Amino acid sequence: MPTPLQSPFLSDSWLKNCGAKGFVFMDVCALANSSLKGITATITPPWALDCGLTLYNDVEKSYESFALGLSKLKSPIIVVDLPPVSENLMGVSSAIVKQNTPYCFRVQWRHTRILDIPSKLPSNRRKQLNKAEQEGINCEVVESWGNVYELHDISRNRKGLANDSSQLKTLLNAVSSKDYSFAVEAKDSEGNCIASGGFIMVSNNRCLYAFGGQKRGPNSAIASVAMLGLAMKEAQDQGATEFDFGGSEDPGVDRFYKEFGARSVPKARLVKVAWWLKPVLRLVRPDLC
Repeated sequence: MPTPLQSPFLSDSWLKNCGAKGFVFMDVCALANSSLKGITATITPPWALDCGLTLYNDVEKSYESFALGLSKLKSPIIVVDLPPVSENLMGVSSAIVKQNTPYCFRVQWRHTRILDIPSKLPSNRRKQLNKAEQEGINCEVVESWGNVYELHDISRNRKGLANDSSQLKTLLNAVSSKDYSFAVEAKDSEGNCIASGGFIMVSNNRCLYAFGGQKRGPNSAIASVAMLGLAMKEAQDQGATEFDFGGSEDPGVDRFYKEFGARSVPKARLVKVAWWLKPVLRLVRPDLC
């Protein structure tokens, strides 16, 4: 299991295989130099759900230093996703982000869904787990991430999301062999994989649902529930006390996560765009202006 200083998003296994020029910034987070619409940009590493920011001791002062350093980068576009906020004394709270982010950044607030584990699942989810068992669906932790890649790739293409299948395969091949990761498959009564997920221990106590997908069919929903149920048990066995669903902008997917009993936790995206680029980006990437 990684220590906080060895966050998977900061590791060579991620930064050298994500398809961009990844690097560790100020020893506290992962960034990547890439391009957006042909323009140089510094961003959260591809496929990472956040930059893996980890701060110690005086968190507020450390965040202020980090944000100031980020503001001094030369890229005309900076887009950095922070981890979910933490309201405990050792975490980066929403107040710290709001009060200590330089004015040159636009702070966009999103959210993920996090479930404390172990937790008793809501009755509808328990019924679905029972239904999965009755339908002969079997879940197991597996070494191969082949089905994770296949079903995640299919899912992104089905949703029309930007997708580099070859690079995804390269990344998952690198990630799958590391101690910070594990994969779970759900197979139907005939032995066909109909749901799978790849999970990352992003800290000593938080497990992230990073990759996943399903084959559309009559049992795909309950198979996904069963797959996630086993993943929560495996995460707990590895020391996790929080299960992070990763969040989704899709209302239906967000509702699916919420129905596990997962709470909404804010996440901040820091965006800085050079003034001369804003008229163009308003046309091609209005979400960044």
